[in-house]
Amino acid sequence: MVGNVSSNDVGIVPIDPMNDGLVRSWVDTQIAAVRHDIDGFPRPSPALQRLRLLLPLSSYRVERWAAVADGTVVGHLGIQMPAKDNLHMAEADLEVHPDWRRRGVGTRLLELLEERAAVNGRDTVISYAVDEIFDRPGTDTPGKHFAEKHGYAVADTEICRRNDLTKVDDDDLARRFAEAWERAGGYELVEWTVRTPEELVDGVARMEARMWTDPPMGELDIRPAVYDAERIRAEEQSLADRGQLTVAAAVRRVDSGEVAGYTAINVDPGEEEFAWQDDTIVDPAHRGRRLGTILKIANQRQLRRYRPMIRYVVTWNAEVNSHMIDINEAVGYRRFFRELVFQKKLA
Repeated sequence: MVGNVSSNDVGIVPIDPMNDGLVRSWVDTQIAAVRHDIDGFPRPSPALQRLRLLLPLSSYRVERWAAVADGTVVGHLGIQMPAKDNLHMAEADLEVHPDWRRRGVGTRLLELLEERAAVNGRDTVISYAVDEIFDRPGTDTPGKHFAEKHGYAVADTEICRRNDLTKVDDDDLARRFAEAWERAGGYELVEWTVRTPEELVDGVARMEARMWTDPPMGELDIRPAVYDAERIRAEEQSLADRGQLTVAAAVRRVDSGEVAGYTAINVDPGEEEFAWQDDTIVDPAHRGRRLGTILKIANQRQLRRYRPMIRYVVTWNAEVNSHMIDINEAVGYRRFFRELVFQKKLA
């Protein structure tokens, strides 16, 4: 990076997926930020980042911008705006290359974020910043100070956990799985990859909608979501087109076929070390039967069948979500870092 260059020498442009040099530099900046800020966290997949530019989910309006100096990306901004519900909200991902911090680049990107949110009729902006990495006391976490400086308030706190599958006690999991089924009479497990079975898709849509209302969300202004079979199919198609593997499982009542709980894990294209735990939820009417434990263990086993070289699965939970945290820690997840969820109401 060039020294003594200010933000006045930086231009901000939309990221053109056909501009190979710009895209490469954008991905390089993401990787540099992760390596500097949270070493040990999955580095962005170059393949997936390109495919996300070309194949955004239809349920969101997405904008991606790059701050560029002398042909090199020095910061970037991603804005996701729900298109079917929560039309008041914009969710942001803003990063500056470690060599370019404290030069005003982040401030300019933030100004653009709030401008674009307002233009699109959004009055609530949500973003994230690391608060503490648990095994690295004293680690610099500039994002939270930047957010607070610009009027963003902490609305929720989440803990990121990693599950090192090489350290999982399979005998212990087998015992927990068997004990859970003793409490789950009248239910059955259904597993799949990529595409939800037709007879389950409406039930899975209902579970996904509950993810926007059931988990603890602190002071976040998040409202009920609109989910149906059409949305599930569209999102599945987008993930498949990007080359992302989804392994999923549901539990349902044997007598009625009603979906009582659901979980999914995603693997990025070309990734052989990390996977991402996606949503896990059990309908309140069916809780207390260890269905969450069944889902987590069954789907973890399914992941290992399909991607045996994967070592880590990464997940987040609200810090106060003690029930799901207990399940996660029982199957092998351990604390990695605390993340603050910031929110700002625009004037």
